Amino acid sequence: MSTLEQVARETKPIELHDELAEFLGFTPVLRYTLEDAGKFAGHLCPTVATAFEMTRLALRELYGSAMPQRGQVAVTVASQPDAFANGPLAQVIGFITGAAGVTGFKGIAGRYNRQNLLHFDAALEPFGSVTFRRLDTGAAVRVLAFGERIAPEPEMPSAMRGALAGDAAAGATFKEAWARRVRDVVQRADKIIQVERLAQTGSPK
Repeated sequence: MSTLEQVARETKPIELHDELAEFLGFTPVLRYTLEDAGKFAGHLCPTVATAFEMTRLALRELYGSAMPQRGQVAVTVASQPDAFANGPLAQVIGFITGAAGVTGFKGIAGRYNRQNLLHFDAALEPFGSVTFRRLDTGAAVRVLAFGERIAPEPEMPSAMRGALAGDAAAGATFKEAWARRVRDVVQRADKIIQVERLAQTGSPK
């Protein structure tokens, strides 16, 4: 039997160095787990898991074997913020990378800025893709998730209806099917998510 708690515990965390945290005397290496992402979102679902794994794969491509730098990556989502689940997906990505919109931290003496590092641009293609760009080198990758590649759970719709109606057995079936879909995302991320390195443009900041 799969449970979301098991999936979260078994998923490898993402570690980043945060220069702001180090400057302020907090732990310099921040370790984010799938459970942390679920707590941030208030739930754990295939979208949250997809955002988590998109971030992992993007950082791996951008930094290789080096430690990723939190607050040093700009993120652009090819979507309107309220289209489908792209807003929640972006929030999880921003939670891990430190990229924020207008409400982000403005920095200290011109350093450690997190504000306006997270953007939405519905004119970009392909729709729903996410671009991650390093501020120090300008290197960028575009990441796209294919939700249709997640293993289907044919009994899940009917089990969900039963669960919503208060059927305990249907609720248990639904939760197991839901957890299996989340597990499929994290176990087959390289098959579900595509990462494309982009030509470097503009001047590094």
